[in-house]
Amino acid sequence: MARREACESGRTPLSSPASYRGLRVSGRCLLLLACIPVFIYLMLPTLIIVPMALTKGQIIQFPPIWISVHAFADYFKDSQWIDSTIISFKVSILAVCIACVAGSSAAIALHGKTFFGKGAVVGIILTPMVIPLVVLGLGDYLFFTYVQLGERWLEIGLAYSVLVTPYVFITVQAALAGLNPLLARSARSLGAGSASVLYHVHWPTIRPGIAAGAIFAFAVCFDEVVIALFLQSPDATTLPVRMFTSIQYELTPKIAAVASLLLSLASLALLAQAFLPRQRLSPR
Repeated sequence: MARREACESGRTPLSSPASYRGLRVSGRCLLLLACIPVFIYLMLPTLIIVPMALTKGQIIQFPPIWISVHAFADYFKDSQWIDSTIISFKVSILAVCIACVAGSSAAIALHGKTFFGKGAVVGIILTPMVIPLVVLGLGDYLFFTYVQLGERWLEIGLAYSVLVTPYVFITVQAALAGLNPLLARSARSLGAGSASVLYHVHWPTIRPGIAAGAIFAFAVCFDEVVIALFLQSPDATTLPVRMFTSIQYELTPKIAAVASLLLSLASLALLAQAFLPRQRLSPR
């Protein structure tokens, strides 16, 4: 009856499955064609580093002079660059561990709560994301001038943890958005302790959020250079800082080789985050 009325009024019904699938396929093709030039525009300046790392000469050139992997070999043979890489891993892992605990605890504590000033509390947690890195670096430098911890890499890791805690907080908060706060209250009313509620109620939900936040936090820490410039020492120089200082005096392909390795690391982190299992919650 509805189809006949539509035909009499001169309108073509859009309920045909074939026509609907055709429109979806056409829309996806147009979206793909629109995204290709944007992808090329965003990735070309980054991907150009890879052929520059494969040049046979001793100076960065594009296009490269023949093809050689001597820049990667020089990097792995240089003890200073390897030490800087190890320092970067140490400070990043320390910062990610602290950020996962602090960010997840804050997200769980604020989940389902309504009180005066909650927006201000969330704003304070997210403040490191909007404060200029120069300001954070200067503040960390002045703080650790008075609070001597003895290990410079430890100070850098603690400073990084403040920077990346908001990333974990946001991802865990997003994961908790689909969890009914009444579940935790019901568990407590049935005699479950805080640890049991955390493990059986919150942990299955926040696990993907913690993993995603940890990946983002690690990428930010491993790439950060401004704060590390304020806190560095001869025995605690991160890899990005060494790259930044070396490029002022030499333009060897070794820098491009390290940049290529960092690009590969970032790509693997993004792929890992993309394939993280999504938490499926049944509607309540």
